Amino acid sequence: MNRNDSVYVAWQAPDTHDWHVVGNLQARNAEYVFNYTKGALTSSKFTKFSGMNDFSETYVSEELFPLFKNRLLSPKRPEYPKFIHWLGLDGAGAEPIEILARSGGMRSTDQLQMFKRIEIGSDGYFEHFFFAHGLRYMSHSANERVSSLNPGDSLRLCLDVQNGYDKAAVLIRADNPAEIVGYCPRYFASDIKRMLLDNDTSISLSVERISDDAPHNYRLLCKVVGEVSRAFLDQMILQEEFQPVV
Repeated sequence: MNRNDSVYVAWQAPDTHDWHVVGNLQARNAEYVFNYTKGALTSSKFTKFSGMNDFSETYVSEELFPLFKNRLLSPKRPEYPKFIHWLGLDGAGAEPIEILARSGGMRSTDQLQMFKRIEIGSDGYFEHFFFAHGLRYMSHSANERVSSLNPGDSLRLCLDVQNGYDKAAVLIRADNPAEIVGYCPRYFASDIKRMLLDNDTSISLSVERISDDAPHNYRLLCKVVGEVSRAFLDQMILQEEFQPVV
């Protein structure tokens, strides 16, 4: 490991089902660094992770912390090459933190998910990859439509203004004919919504990869690119829940 990269940890509250950004894992050259973020302080239901009992502590390790290591598929497993292919990563060079960022590191035993935040350059440009959410709840027709898509096909991002459960929900829509094929992940849908409201022509979405043999959550890999203003970038930097507690 010789890189600087990071993922955030999203936690879903069991009572409200709201998602909170509760931590940040960084790969700093030969070490891993974990900090709780201020989003961890917003729900009384959140429980600190094992071995990480102080919100204000910075945790450093030469090895990946067990909380994250246990969410990685072993390279020795026969299905590993196919899994990495679904993620759209290089099997030989993929770092653990890259795999966590792309796969989400989900487990059925808890309410955690890892994600990479949209990183915007100093020039305001960004490129970000994510899997469409919600396909398992979509109609048979919508899933067939996903199978018919090809890499490079354009998709549309649409505000789900009639969603009574999530005011920040953003739909993913295929065109000609128009059909909903998924949702943006909740943990950065609010950023996408703000971008669309700020300038809906400055952001575009396309198909990066279709994997029909994958589980629903890895079937449709999307690429979003765009450009935002300096003022918008400053607003993103100041978002409270992403700030470290320390």
